[in-house]
Amino acid sequence: MSSIVTSTAFADFTQFVYFGTYTRKAPSRGIYVARFDAKSGVVGEPALAAEASNPTFLARHPKLPVMYAVSGAPGGKTGGVVSAYKIDRETGGLVLIGQVSDGATNGTYVSITPDGRTLLTAHYTGGYLNSFPVRADGGLDGMVSHVEHTLAGKHPQQAAPHPHCIVVSPDGRFAFVADLAADRIFSYRITAESGLADGKIAAVLAPECGTRHLAFSPDARFLYAINELAATVTAFAYDARSGGLREIETVSIVPEGFAGRRWAAEVAVSASGKFLYASNRADDESIAAFAIDPATGRLAFLQRTGGLAHPRHFALSPDGGWLLCANHDANDVAAFRIDPATGKLSGPALKIAVPSCVCVVFWPAK
Repeated sequence: MSSIVTSTAFADFTQFVYFGTYTRKAPSRGIYVARFDAKSGVVGEPALAAEASNPTFLARHPKLPVMYAVSGAPGGKTGGVVSAYKIDRETGGLVLIGQVSDGATNGTYVSITPDGRTLLTAHYTGGYLNSFPVRADGGLDGMVSHVEHTLAGKHPQQAAPHPHCIVVSPDGRFAFVADLAADRIFSYRITAESGLADGKIAAVLAPECGTRHLAFSPDARFLYAINELAATVTAFAYDARSGGLREIETVSIVPEGFAGRRWAAEVAVSASGKFLYASNRADDESIAAFAIDPATGRLAFLQRTGGLAHPRHFALSPDGGWLLCANHDANDVAAFRIDPATGKLSGPALKIAVPSCVCVVFWPAK
């Protein structure tokens, strides 16, 4: 792989796509970037954008050309850091603005409020959440809040608290946390000055379901949770005034009668709000597609696409035409075309070589 993509080689490409990876296994060295053509689905050769230790999750600033990553501390030191990088609009390369300490463990998830003023991290290992003020240049100041979870469950994977993601409501008032060990979704109020406060249980899910990741519908009427241990998706109605959640239904993402290991990973809602996608790893390595009822938020099964190898995380292109899936065990990213009328996937149209890929994030290049 080359060190940085050049702008002249991919002059017709209109977007960058970034890939977070595990570096604990060669040859991965950090965060990779490629140019992406939304019309054709063609992806340029990935190049190293920034060296980092296990940059497992990425998030982009909502207004600035800045990318954030949770990773291990540099230089072989213990603990985790959050890094802020300025995006080179011409090459896609990442220039480090700065790093702040993120506690004793490598973060699992990072997100930022819609106003761009507060950054949040979740730590599966260690069971805690942190928040950081974001400066005007996109850099980070020191931690302003630290919250430790305490609940555990009965499944062997639930022996200690495991907050797996932290997602901000579209109005920026609440942060919702999926805790895999607790089988609960927690909510917190957010302020730029003091970070996370007023924590409470927003929803209690089925025992040993292992809720993992969350996704809002574009109109903020519904919130969807993917449950890792049960391989299900639970739909909630969201009350933006109170921040409350009301459970609607739970559907399976694996076939009826499936007897193998259930190991769900990611959930995403299309920009149109019409479709939902959910991935499962282990014995049924697939992405399930559902149609969303716009009135009720209920899900109707459309399709299950297989032939994957540990589909851990995926992202939908901003135009809604493509799904790029981190095919972790195959050391590549699979690109699927999305039919805008039916929501069904076709392909993969191509596979892009990215070592130990675990996260995919799009960024407009022009």
